[in-house]
Amino acid sequence: MAASDQKTDTGFFGFFKKKVLDASSAVVPVQEGVVDSLSAMLPLLTTVLEEKFPVQIFLNNAATSFYSHFEWELLEDEKGQVLQSKNYLERGEYLLLAAMDPPIGNLKIRNSTEIRLEFASKHHLIECETTLDLITPARKICLAFPKKLKQKQQQRLAVRVPVERTMTVVASIVRPSGIVFDAKFCDVSSGGAAFFAMGATPRIADHSRVEMTITYPGGKVMVDAVVLGTFSKNGEQVFRAQFLVDSHKTSSDINALVAHVQRENIQRRKKLLQ
Repeated sequence: MAASDQKTDTGFFGFFKKKVLDASSAVVPVQEGVVDSLSAMLPLLTTVLEEKFPVQIFLNNAATSFYSHFEWELLEDEKGQVLQSKNYLERGEYLLLAAMDPPIGNLKIRNSTEIRLEFASKHHLIECETTLDLITPARKICLAFPKKLKQKQQQRLAVRVPVERTMTVVASIVRPSGIVFDAKFCDVSSGGAAFFAMGATPRIADHSRVEMTITYPGGKVMVDAVVLGTFSKNGEQVFRAQFLVDSHKTSSDINALVAHVQRENIQRRKKLLQ
């Protein structure tokens, strides 16, 4: 069976490919509500599969969550070659997840009666409920195809905290070509950051993935990100990127960074008012 390899730009992730001309253009209106037809759900699920966006998993409505991503199905053709296929998704048969992080989730999901999935873009949050079908010998998790997806505004990820130039928050960024450059943030949130290069401005295509190592007095964050676009601020080219959170530890590290910047901002305001 041949693999389906046509990528779609539809759905709520489609705006990633559009260049962000200024900060205001990053605000995208959200059509909140329920999506319950296969034709409407498919573009959303397909994009998460193809871009390997993180999927957050809640078991039996517990507060603790786990992380994974949708997986391609591996099929063998007549010549014995292994191909990636998303035909199972296009037919609405089931969802296929990679093994969860932390690994304890792979044990807990076997006895779970309620499974809720969340996956987000910068301004959207998609939720769905499903149940476990089976765990394959390759440790892939097969879930029942959801009857509906719920789409709503993602407020938590959209809150940006400004980062002053004098703050000791520095990022080392690895471009797709492997070239490394240092950058400073203009703002940061749980979902992403805006940054400018310290030195010559690099060329990074929209929708490119980069690796970030962020250091600050409270610690270090290592996270992959996707560049959404650029805008001009005070004569500088600023890149806006979305974090690709793939584990509970990464999520906690980013939240600690944001909390540090918030505390710094509060201290600065107190000094100005004295």
